[in-house]
Amino acid sequence: MARFLGTADLDLLEAIFEGLPDCPFFVKDSGLRYIAANPAMLRLIRRRSLGDIIGLRASDLFPDHLAARYEALDRQLLATGQPIHDRLEQTVDGIWLLFARIPVRDRNGACVGLIATAQRMRAGDPAHIVYQRLAQSAEMLEDRFDQPLALRHLAELARISPSQLERDFQRSFGMTPSTFLHKRRIEHAIGLLARGLSITEIAHRCGYADHSAFTRRFRSVTGLAPTAYRTAMNDKRVKSG
Repeated sequence: MARFLGTADLDLLEAIFEGLPDCPFFVKDSGLRYIAANPAMLRLIRRRSLGDIIGLRASDLFPDHLAARYEALDRQLLATGQPIHDRLEQTVDGIWLLFARIPVRDRNGACVGLIATAQRMRAGDPAHIVYQRLAQSAEMLEDRFDQPLALRHLAELARISPSQLERDFQRSFGMTPSTFLHKRRIEHAIGLLARGLSITEIAHRCGYADHSAFTRRFRSVTGLAPTAYRTAMNDKRVKSG
């Protein structure tokens, strides 16, 4: 029996993407559960068969910071119904992928899920030189997340102007370099919270001048203060255990 989500033929889509080894593909329903994927996607997340991911969410397959990032994009698409194109994302093992997400609609036009495709970035491909430069800039920010933002230096390395770098970041990541840096700091901070470090120590390790500056930024990104977030993580761990 054929599988459908809204007007999308899942069997046909899987057949189309089956032979594209550098193009991960998946379909999610409105609950953000995976319901279709191709072999490239399975290899990316180290699963052997489609049955290993059907019904799961990103939080079941990816580290927390990646899952949160992916599902934020998914929810944005479901809420607006607007496609998301040319979004550069780093996934497992440091692999950079250029994503596109488009809505799946039913016969009444309602958004009932999404289709995502991605293309793996290849060194030396002239068509992706902008994205390669952006990936290099993003990697520098991630490697030096505890340092102040040096936008002019990043732009010089990318051989473009600071204003062009900011525009490229906004288009490809949906945020400025400054916001990108703070989000990566918070992602690292979440890992440190799980290790039981003090809030003051975490703030210092993540490049914030003091406890209060870190707490304000953490709350703006996650919606919770660091201590409340740690409590929620511990509660989740107890329930899952």
